[in-house]
Amino acid sequence: MSPAQTEARALAMALPIVERLSRTVAEENADIAAGRPVPYETYSQRKNQGLLELNRLMPALGRASAQGALREALRELTVGLEINRRALGVQLKASAAVGEIIARAIREGQSDGTYDARAWRG
Repeated sequence: MSPAQTEARALAMALPIVERLSRTVAEENADIAAGRPVPYETYSQRKNQGLLELNRLMPALGRASAQGALREALRELTVGLEINRRALGVQLKASAAVGEIIARAIREGQSDGTYDARAWRG
């Protein structure tokens, strides 16, 4: 098989992988946006699997460039991933804020006030 044939075959194999990744990201984004419980581990596994499959295709792709349907699928995936990155960032910040609130409540609950400077301020 010639290098051009190998690249063409790899490009054809890449399209279903990219489409599957886009669906996964879109589903995760929809769950987050709707406030539903998000099975993060499941989504992570699906995204990792797609990335692994694409990485395995990389040597066969050589210097091939995406055209047509694959180019459009990659564009959609890029947009979806940016939305996903932002949504997960918001989730992470919210989790950190809740964690800080809980930690503060635990610290305050463990003190009987004996050494609290506020008691001596008058």
